[in-house]
Amino acid sequence: MRSIVIGKHTLESLTSGMYSDPYVVFREYIQNSVDSVDEAIRAGVMTLGSEQIVVKLVPTENQIVISDNGLGIPASEVEKTLISIGNSKKSSESSRGFRGIGRLSALSYCKRLTFTTSYKGEAIATQIIIDASKLAEVLADDSRADVTVVDVLESVYTTLTKPEKDEEHYFSVQLDGVDTNSRLLSYAEVEDYLTQNAPVPYSPDFVWGKEIVKRLQNEGLTISSYNISLEYGTRVAPLYKPYRDQFIVDKGKSITDTVQDIQIVKIPNDRETLTAIGWLGKTGYKGSIYEKAVKGIRLRKGNILIGDHQTLNVVFKDARFNGWSIGEIFAIDKLLIPNARRDNFEKNPAYFALFEQLMTLAAEITRDIRATSLKRNSLLSNAISQLNETAQQAASAIDQGVSGVQKGLITKKLKEAHAAVSNSMINGDSEQYCQDIAFAELDMLIGKLKGTTKYKALNTIDSLTNTEKKILERVIYIIESLELNNADIIIDAILDNFSTRPLPSDKAQG
Repeated sequence: MRSIVIGKHTLESLTSGMYSDPYVVFREYIQNSVDSVDEAIRAGVMTLGSEQIVVKLVPTENQIVISDNGLGIPASEVEKTLISIGNSKKSSESSRGFRGIGRLSALSYCKRLTFTTSYKGEAIATQIIIDASKLAEVLADDSRADVTVVDVLESVYTTLTKPEKDEEHYFSVQLDGVDTNSRLLSYAEVEDYLTQNAPVPYSPDFVWGKEIVKRLQNEGLTISSYNISLEYGTRVAPLYKPYRDQFIVDKGKSITDTVQDIQIVKIPNDRETLTAIGWLGKTGYKGSIYEKAVKGIRLRKGNILIGDHQTLNVVFKDARFNGWSIGEIFAIDKLLIPNARRDNFEKNPAYFALFEQLMTLAAEITRDIRATSLKRNSLLSNAISQLNETAQQAASAIDQGVSGVQKGLITKKLKEAHAAVSNSMINGDSEQYCQDIAFAELDMLIGKLKGTTKYKALNTIDSLTNTEKKILERVIYIIESLELNNADIIIDAILDNFSTRPLPSDKAQG
């Protein structure tokens, strides 16, 4: 019988290998806390609003404690639940943490990891203590190659029990000997991470927050948010998403922008249900948002951030315009499953369908940015209007064929349009973008116009160079001027021969 061994170094892949960003430990434990709170609410043990999830930083002792008053874990299931790897009973449809590996995420960043839990109705609390320092030593010891994951875990953890009130229900994870280089004890950085990633409510200072919740509820989505606090010394502060009505777009020039309205975005799927729904802030689009905490359209599942503020850059033709935008997209399709790192979704048909529609949304946002910018700059707006009119004439001429005299007149108009756009005052990135787009379109049209002849059929032969087209235009003109009875047959034969001739690269291969 074949003997399969899962080597000890698998643990490295599931800890430091998978969780290279130290702040991920907060997300992993908080999503487990939130799932536990949800279970307690469904079981009737508590009501929504009475939950308390606390992240406590104790830098003087190099200690972090993350605790919740959720359902807890029955004593009989504690070891199996906390020590087993990838053996979670949770479902991806109802739980945020469901793979059963996140609980080990802190092992690379502390010397000892302690889980303590009590389940309502049991007069006992159970502790699992994992010696992370000893774990590191075992993993570094290459004297035995046949040591398995099970062997390693059994050698580094202990289980303790103690009396507890039977009405108590909670779970906590304590990190002792936290690596100071990890920055996990920095209040400002932890606060910044949690407010962006955790499923917390909108700030009371964000006027549009209540409106977002109301409008999304009208569309059938209730955003699940929880009471999560950050404790540091004597300070215990509730956490909120960092959105505000006004934000900075240019710190040097002290330019700010404001959320003027909210647009609800609905993204359907082919099953006649919604795959995602969210909101966009309608702003003045004055520039790229300076504050990283709010810039970019964010992608969320279970109200926990997927990736970061740049994850949706890929749906914009010009990625920088995601940084001009503010908003959130909540994935609700059960087929949209966060990957193990939670930096995106698993690449399945639902994922590709979502991102295809997000590309359409991004194109609409880009058009809004361009239109808003042009409204602020009447000179550039007039120049763009002149360009569009001339561009239509040039495109029609290229399509239908144009004489030398007509070509000269249109080329002159295109150059005048180029000068008008060039002379416009540019006051920001969006106006620069509009100018760049205009220049690119003009250069393309001028280039095409150079190779345009009066014969439509000749213009459509892409394999011909501009010089060849001019020579053939002269040849065809000579044939027509001879007024031969079979002139049309000769011209058609010439065009047919050149349209089907091998391309230069094919000739070279031959």
